[in-house]
Amino acid sequence: MRNPIIIISLITSAVLIIIFNGCADRELPSGDIYPVQLSFPDDGDTINNSRVYLDWEIYPDANGYRVLLWKEDSLIWDHIEFNSSVKTLFPVTDGEYRFCVGVRIGDGDFEHWSDTVTFYVRQTPFRIVSWAGTPGTARDVAPLGEVIYVADGQAGMTLLTRDGDSLLTERNIDWADQYEARGIFADSAANLLIIADYRGVPPIYFFDISDRLNPTSGISGVWARLCGDVTGFWMHDTFFVAAADRDDGCYIYDYTGEPYVNQRGAPFTPDGFCLGVAARDTLVAVCAADAGVVILDVSDPEDKVQLGRCDTPGEATRALFYRNYLYVADGLAGLGVIDISDPTNPRYVYQSDFQVGDAQDLAIATVDGTDYLALATGSEGVIFYDLSNPSAPQPVGQLETMYAYGVGSDGNSFYIADRDWGIVLVSHR
Repeated sequence: MRNPIIIISLITSAVLIIIFNGCADRELPSGDIYPVQLSFPDDGDTINNSRVYLDWEIYPDANGYRVLLWKEDSLIWDHIEFNSSVKTLFPVTDGEYRFCVGVRIGDGDFEHWSDTVTFYVRQTPFRIVSWAGTPGTARDVAPLGEVIYVADGQAGMTLLTRDGDSLLTERNIDWADQYEARGIFADSAANLLIIADYRGVPPIYFFDISDRLNPTSGISGVWARLCGDVTGFWMHDTFFVAAADRDDGCYIYDYTGEPYVNQRGAPFTPDGFCLGVAARDTLVAVCAADAGVVILDVSDPEDKVQLGRCDTPGEATRALFYRNYLYVADGLAGLGVIDISDPTNPRYVYQSDFQVGDAQDLAIATVDGTDYLALATGSEGVIFYDLSNPSAPQPVGQLETMYAYGVGSDGNSFYIADRDWGIVLVSHR
């Protein structure tokens, strides 16, 4: 007969073997001997972006992580996250940053804190200087000196001012039967601010901006029901307005002083949806979505003449004249370049497509004698191009925003119209 003590010892050993083998692959932490392990950025890293990606290793049995982010000595973000990575939801500017992460197990407190990592943000060649929120959804922006006018979605028009590197939201102007301000254009010589109010009544709204800080409503008795974009141009000493109506096409109006806004001839209706217009001298470019771009001669605005058409691989949304070229925000196809040295035979000569984002607006600024183009690409923010070779713009940088609808320029700085951040001021280093 075996010794009972030996039998009990064998049973106890078997039970312990089962227990330890069952838990061996779980590696449950104890106290702070197993802190959260940070993956990115590494200590001392320098990052060139406007949203920072923070990453750490998955922690066993985690029920949420707490992320703390400092800029210099100020805590700027205290965020609870349930994944093992996160991107900042606000604009990040140049400077020194530190972050750490704690984990919650079950319903307990956050503990097992990681080490604190220090990293640096240096945006180049373009950097965010400042930003200001707007009451609506910023869709387009028209800077005029130190005053910035915003097509602010269902909030109408918002006015900001710039003082050095600072932006200040001054006031918002809404009006009866306003629906969704999508496009905006300002002219300093005509003292006019023009807004494309998609489905609004009226769909094109005029402001007199003789007093830049105090716009007053002007005559707006024109009709382009689904107006999404407007631009202005001078011809024969008269100020004209081109408007893009999604269904009806390109309207031309002249403005000879309040209350006289006159429609000139019938609208030109392209084969596709009319999404954007650009003008120079007697030429108007009509962005016709998947039908490409049409070049019109409007020297006689009563009789618009189609000079040429150029197909594009994407959906032509907005365009901009530059020297002998037309730059096109071409939807999912990115940036397109059309040679218009012969406007009767426009030729597609270059494409820059990053396979991400939805190109929908563009602007040009000049810095130290070099021209740069900014392309608003929705969820991918803004991509910047050097125009030293105008037939083949070269990408030089990117600033990621939440959703960049539009971009404008005062000649040497860019202003991004972002869905979540409002207006973001960007300058070259």
